[in-house]
Amino acid sequence: MIKISQIKISNFRSFTNEENIIKELDVLNIFAGRNNVGKTNVLRAINLFFNPKSYNPSIDRNAIKEITKGASKDPVITVDFIDDELEIGIESKYQIYCNLNKEEAEIYKTNSKHAKLNSSSKIKKYLNAKFKCVYLSTTDQDLSSQAFSLLNDMVLEYFKKKHKKIKQTVEEFERQYDLLLGTFKEHINDIESDLDNEFELFRENHIEIKPKLVIDDKAKITEFLLKNISLKLDDDYAQIIDAKGAGVQRTSVILLTFFLLNEIFQKHNKIILLDEPEAFLYPLLTTGLKDSILELVNNENNKSQLFITTHSREFLKEVNNPIFRFYNISQSKREQSYQRSKNEFDIVKNSVVSKFTNEIKNQVLKNYGLLDEVDDHSEIIICEGKTDKNYIEYILDSKPYRPQIRYEKYQNDEADLSFDFIAKGTESVLPILLYLDKVSQVHRKIFILLDGDEAGKKAKKKINKDKGKFKNFEIEVYILDNNKEIEDMVFDESLLIETLKKTSRDFLEREQEFVQFLSSKREKGNLIDLTKEFISYHNIHYPEGEMKSELSQNIDRNRMNKEWLLEKVNSFFYSDEVF
Repeated sequence: MIKISQIKISNFRSFTNEENIIKELDVLNIFAGRNNVGKTNVLRAINLFFNPKSYNPSIDRNAIKEITKGASKDPVITVDFIDDELEIGIESKYQIYCNLNKEEAEIYKTNSKHAKLNSSSKIKKYLNAKFKCVYLSTTDQDLSSQAFSLLNDMVLEYFKKKHKKIKQTVEEFERQYDLLLGTFKEHINDIESDLDNEFELFRENHIEIKPKLVIDDKAKITEFLLKNISLKLDDDYAQIIDAKGAGVQRTSVILLTFFLLNEIFQKHNKIILLDEPEAFLYPLLTTGLKDSILELVNNENNKSQLFITTHSREFLKEVNNPIFRFYNISQSKREQSYQRSKNEFDIVKNSVVSKFTNEIKNQVLKNYGLLDEVDDHSEIIICEGKTDKNYIEYILDSKPYRPQIRYEKYQNDEADLSFDFIAKGTESVLPILLYLDKVSQVHRKIFILLDGDEAGKKAKKKINKDKGKFKNFEIEVYILDNNKEIEDMVFDESLLIETLKKTSRDFLEREQEFVQFLSSKREKGNLIDLTKEFISYHNIHYPEGEMKSELSQNIDRNRMNKEWLLEKVNSFFYSDEVF
């Protein structure tokens, strides 16, 4: 297999001539990022590398290069390959440059010394012989146009491969077609001359118009041969593809493309560029499509390399799956002055591609609401309830990334429904551990935070007793001091009182009474139990669950106590770095 290992994009659409290198590419590459940051332009750049004739300067040049009119203003796409087919049995590594600033005959260049690649024409021939690049866009063309231009091309090849007579007939037709075009070209001037006599009327009236015949010798023969063969989809009504729903159209084109590529181009290295494959799809179809992609890349005979842009939660929740290689695309923006520009300042926008680090992964998962849902996360904090989760989030919020947090009733709705965590508080911890052990075999570091009450002490003993059952887990249980709850750790008395005053008018009116009450009984209980006692004594309507929820959402995050947990999390998850 020949694999793309690295790409550098210069002066193409949202990419300038700065360092835009996409490294360590693998078989299945996923590009995430906000809208309009340049995700699709990565796919377009790869497609342009393999199909330089598709270059359209009016839209493909980088905007700043067009404004400043620099000497090298057209795109340069540099691709690194790992190749075991250039020399059989030997792995070769080389770069090929596709430089659109050059004349057509000199577009390609390489740092390889191999004879098969020692000229632009030989490089082009090698790429055409070894690769089939397919680009399925959601924006550049409508789906029916893609279906016609792509699938018809491959359907004819499929016919030729499966039926000897069709192959012979098509090849004979192609020879006759070339002969016909050649004959037309030889005599086209004579025909133009005869037609020109009919335009004398214009010239007599001083209007210089004459007929010109143009032969389009680039027209695909498949468009002629398959004009009367149309692709239809049958769901009780056989209709052309664009008569169906957008999701069905999209999925059909992708699936048919996979099938035809594997049937026709078995010996070719397939470069498949999918722009938001989830577009228009029902969620279950997105799941099925992802499974089809995984089936393709996991096939032992696979010679396909996929590049996919996506906003899909279905794809993004695979961030810890080693089969996937994830990249984030963002956009930088600055003002700059140029001598050749008529403007005093121009806005320079530049797409920036970054491989997922822990920090980027954390931010992307947070943006999509997936951070605490991914089932193969390797670093996890388990706590007793939603309010505990809120406090932990606030404490870790200023850090570049944080572990996943799970708590009572936590369940992925798409996961195995036999794990329905109906338990609450400390009783939920063991079921969560059982679920995590069943749902993925990834090695995990798990930090468990428990209240210092009797239930917490009992749970700690049970967890420590059962640790040996979880071969893939490294577990640390942290139980708060005797009878303390998390509120005792994050609040001091003054912060608790201020927060209660913000959430309940009754506390605002009874502030001094509450201060005196806490002062007299602080040594006898934790803050939450004392607050509940005060509520009960004064008949204040403020249920415990509502009170704890309000406290956890209205606390002054800058004043809450954090170091007690940061120290523990640091030493467990990040012993060699500052968290």
